[in-house]
Amino acid sequence: MTMASQSATNAASETTTLYLVLGGAALVGVVVAWHMYHGLIAYWLLHATWLELDYLRQLPLLNDHVAPLQRCLIAAAYRPEQLAAGALLDLLNAGGWCFVPLPAAIGLYGLVCAWRHPANRTRRAITAATLPHIMARHAPAVTPVLYYGDLLNVDPAEHRRSLNPEEWAQQRNLIVNGQLRRDLCADELVKDLGGRLASLEQLSLTEQAMFAIFGARLLSDGKDIAHAQAMLDALNRSCHHINWQGRRGYPDLTICNAAFAKYVQHPAARIWLEKHHYARTLLHAMHKDSLKYGRLSSAHFRWLKGMDRPLWYALNTTGRKTPFVESAAVYTQTLWETFAAEHGYQLTEPCVDDAIDGIESYLIKVGIVHRQQ
Repeated sequence: MTMASQSATNAASETTTLYLVLGGAALVGVVVAWHMYHGLIAYWLLHATWLELDYLRQLPLLNDHVAPLQRCLIAAAYRPEQLAAGALLDLLNAGGWCFVPLPAAIGLYGLVCAWRHPANRTRRAITAATLPHIMARHAPAVTPVLYYGDLLNVDPAEHRRSLNPEEWAQQRNLIVNGQLRRDLCADELVKDLGGRLASLEQLSLTEQAMFAIFGARLLSDGKDIAHAQAMLDALNRSCHHINWQGRRGYPDLTICNAAFAKYVQHPAARIWLEKHHYARTLLHAMHKDSLKYGRLSSAHFRWLKGMDRPLWYALNTTGRKTPFVESAAVYTQTLWETFAAEHGYQLTEPCVDDAIDGIESYLIKVGIVHRQQ
């Protein structure tokens, strides 16, 4: 035997001896206390048992069994000093047996509740394919996506991904001899702004719907936020039906007609139009300002991408540090319109030079356009 193993054996032996000594001392203490305070210990044990049984008397099924036992405890408590240890243990055990049915009853009740819980009564097969349909009942914004197919594996024209700057420039033939045609680029960006507005009645149906939603948040000083969300939910739920070009997944825009008619007459609506002269810059600015009443991501109106892609990307840009190339014109123009309004002016022409500079810098960075000497 090595010294290490011998030391471990000695330590274990010492620990065992210590436990035996402590156990013996405790046993001696109990015996001494029992002989010195026999009557007092017996009385208070009987009294505690009687109190516990008294709670059980409120249960009709146990009352007939508990009452006689309580009388036995009272009789024994009159002369506790004459009660032997064995007799005391018999009385205490009799009282303890009365509590045995309670854990069994509680356990049985818990099993019944678990069995009847709605989570265990469902028979739906929840898979990756069925989960969106289930969640659409609780989150209406999911509804439009149910009808767009497998967007992870397909890229339909109305839902195709955003263009990157080089694709955008090449599709429009803006790069000639390694240089960006800034004049042509400006023309394309101005087209992305859309037409100028003379009145709010010129807004398209999709633009009117978004104006109604943002107006309910902004033009009511936040009092109609619940109504704005209710309109969004109603629009998303209506995507279950065929509403646009004979296809599902797109809303019934007439849901917002009443709200648009209400908010277009609001005095502040005219002020917004005086600041922003394009439908997309107007709605982008309203969307941005409405965020002070809470987040409103473009996921709440995912259907807009297939109906009005330029507007959807303009609104999807809200809150971002940099815009998509498809919304660069709206992003830049909105900033300049806001800046001009804050200083008491109105823009009479598009200001897209910053957007052109950004696109050109990116194309130079990726090596498609050469830096001019």
